[in-house]
Amino acid sequence: MTSMDKAGIVTVITILVIFLGVAAAMSASQNAGPVVSTPTDSTSQMDKDEAPTKPIKSGWDRLTSNIDPGVGHESHQLAIILAPSDKVYSGTLKYDASERIQLVTLHGPLADGEDKGQAIWTPDGKTKFALTFVDPKNSGGKWQFSGNALAVHTMNTEPFIVDYKVDYTEKPMSDTVMTKTVTTVQDPGVGHESHQLAVLLAPSSDVYSGILSYSASEDIQLVTLRGPIGADEKPAKTWTPDGKTIFELTFVDPKNAMGSWEFSGNALAVHTMYTNQATISYSVSATTTAGKTVVLEDKITVEESTNAETMMEETAGPVTHSVDAPLGTSVPGCEETNSCFSPADITINAGDTVEWFNVDTAAHTVTGGSPADGPSGVFDSSLLMADASYAFTFEDTGSYDYFCMVHPWMIGSVTVS
Repeated sequence: MTSMDKAGIVTVITILVIFLGVAAAMSASQNAGPVVSTPTDSTSQMDKDEAPTKPIKSGWDRLTSNIDPGVGHESHQLAIILAPSDKVYSGTLKYDASERIQLVTLHGPLADGEDKGQAIWTPDGKTKFALTFVDPKNSGGKWQFSGNALAVHTMNTEPFIVDYKVDYTEKPMSDTVMTKTVTTVQDPGVGHESHQLAVLLAPSSDVYSGILSYSASEDIQLVTLRGPIGADEKPAKTWTPDGKTIFELTFVDPKNAMGSWEFSGNALAVHTMYTNQATISYSVSATTTAGKTVVLEDKITVEESTNAETMMEETAGPVTHSVDAPLGTSVPGCEETNSCFSPADITINAGDTVEWFNVDTAAHTVTGGSPADGPSGVFDSSLLMADASYAFTFEDTGSYDYFCMVHPWMIGSVTVS
């Protein structure tokens, strides 16, 4: 990050308030739907004409967008939720807008030469910032994020209204809280010389836990390390510095260049399967807790239970999928658009978990079965109050219908393959 005197920082932060001018152009060239911490899909019931008089949920705030001040982007709309800062914000945003919106965090400013293909924004062509730009294609949901600013945006000319609740921390830069740009290097793992790797949080005996938001020059994979593991543990993928001390490797392929990830492990890295270098700008905010002590060598060796091609097919592992009970579904009408649960119908793999979030003000249930036949007995959340959640792991393949016992027009399904 470029060094600045106090006056320079004030100038940059002032300029940042007009950021996001390039967000629309960037979205056309980057695929931004992260696998982990993807914004939860939730179809808003807010109507533009009714929004100004709609009650605000307790603990939420409301913003009306303004014309995007970015040069050449005067036809867009922008609402800044967390103003630009020289610290790092991280947390969870819940939102309910009057139309579909995009989500944005900022990373920077970039040093000279750090602009190497990742999505950027610049107020003057000289001072540049990287952007994580996510288009969840919904008007309501939630997103876990990290960055120097947080905003919501549309490419439309008319103002929009967004109700939101953001639970976050703002931390100064440290060894575990940072905004940086890195370039990958050849993966030092034996047999993996054709891959690229960039370590974001170095291997440690402590356990890191936090949120990463990133903007890369190409699609990347996300990696954490856990261990050392016991002799009786048999994880699918492992890492070892010496062939004796074994760690579990979590390898997630979101198939995107921009997104956010909530992680935990003894190290954090990004990875590609290609020989060419990639550039990653990112913000990470992590805490540490004491873990098992191990002496780690500078050179790491990655051991995988499959070859590279098979690994790409098997990296997903058990995944948690999010489903919302959106705002306003306690009143009939959502069944006409199959939006009483969002998404209403999902397909997952055996062993995956579905977690339902009640973002409505009314209580709901998530009950296996159907209104016509009644509960199946497979799963039942009991009564979920506002902001509560319920999770169920599907071990067996098949099709599982479910509904809300309080509001029986609310139905959904989970297909397990």
